Amino acid sequence: MRHKYMRGILIGAMMVPFAAQAISPEWTAEKCERYTRAWGMATQGDVAASLSDDFVTHHDAFIASGCTMRGKVCPVTKAERDLADILSLMAVAEGATGSFLPFHCDPKPEAKP
Repeated sequence: MRHKYMRGILIGAMMVPFAAQAISPEWTAEKCERYTRAWGMATQGDVAASLSDDFVTHHDAFIASGCTMRGKVCPVTKAERDLADILSLMAVAEGATGSFLPFHCDPKPEAKP
């Protein structure tokens, strides 16, 4: 358990926040590059093996889109939610807003009585 927290702290420390920049194609590309590096660091080792194919496929599509395809990656398992939390914190620390992130799960329909 301690290893997970240390990984998050280490990854966060390695990514030095920069001053807020105006939204531009260059800034979007820079955020995507930083996020892609963070994904690579956060999924090293046994973490990647604990992710579902669906999660990885949708996440790969997000990165392939230049990080423009939002809201298609649904973290279902505990490992996926933990990873999404770490990546979310790292992205915000880097100056990206929550709307930059690919994570979203459709709400389950309410059961009718």
